[in-house]
Amino acid sequence: MGDRDFPAGEFGANGPSAARIYHYLLSGEPILEVDRLHAEHLTRIAPHGGVLAQHNRNFLQRAVTYMAERGVRQFLDIGSGLPTAGNTHEVARAVAPDSRVVYVDYDLEAVHRSHDLLAAQGALGSATVLEADLRDPKYILDHPDVARLISHDLPVGLLVVAVWHFVPDSDRPLEVMATLREWLPPGSCVAMSHLSLDDVDPDFRARAVAGMAEYNRVVTDQATPRTRAAFTEFFDGFALVEPGVVYAPDWRPTTAPDLRPAAVPDLRPAAAPDLRPAAAPDPADVARQGIFAGVAIKP
Repeated sequence: MGDRDFPAGEFGANGPSAARIYHYLLSGEPILEVDRLHAEHLTRIAPHGGVLAQHNRNFLQRAVTYMAERGVRQFLDIGSGLPTAGNTHEVARAVAPDSRVVYVDYDLEAVHRSHDLLAAQGALGSATVLEADLRDPKYILDHPDVARLISHDLPVGLLVVAVWHFVPDSDRPLEVMATLREWLPPGSCVAMSHLSLDDVDPDFRARAVAGMAEYNRVVTDQATPRTRAAFTEFFDGFALVEPGVVYAPDWRPTTAPDLRPAAVPDLRPAAAPDLRPAAAPDPADVARQGIFAGVAIKP
């Protein structure tokens, strides 16, 4: 696949986008009015979308903290989306201030806003954002900014969080993952999450199917859930860390779930994230079964 085989996400498009809807579910901040309208319409059909988004974001933050505490100091965050509270560079630098981060997204609005945030925080010397598509991993891995910030002699923290469900089997996602795995140095970590309807209750499933059908009708990034077994295949060649592939809020829940909308990002220099007391997952939370997650290490 060549670097221009996939069109970039349209900046300032009139219709809703996956990145902007996800951002609204996380932060409550509509980039465009059309995003708010569609997100609220989707929430009336499938009311747990915001909780799923928060579970996913909280998992990303715990995974980055885990990697940084293991000594990882360089991160590649593919499909990073629009910046909101607790971005990868902020979480990593709360543990290790010398952490370096390359963000990647094909949505131009996400790229521009991420660049503006990094510039306002004075972080562009050790963090950057690329306009690129996960489905063209060679373009990402060969990019000069990746070479500038990521040393191939040291472990890398790879994040592909809530992205694979936008890549259909026809785009050969397992081959893409194999390319990323082969590039990673030994000792590197990977964190991934994926929507699934494997274990959800019948009412949640019916609402989720209806909501996903409506979502796919209005956005260009079509979402397709996978089974736990299919998602686990993305970890082939890695050693899963405990507790393995589990529901996202069940992966090392070191902080209490905070399902309120995240704050709109502050453009001042980033402060350490506010970690809350440890708490066990809530079995009554039906949304927790809608997204699998895991972290693994390359031997």
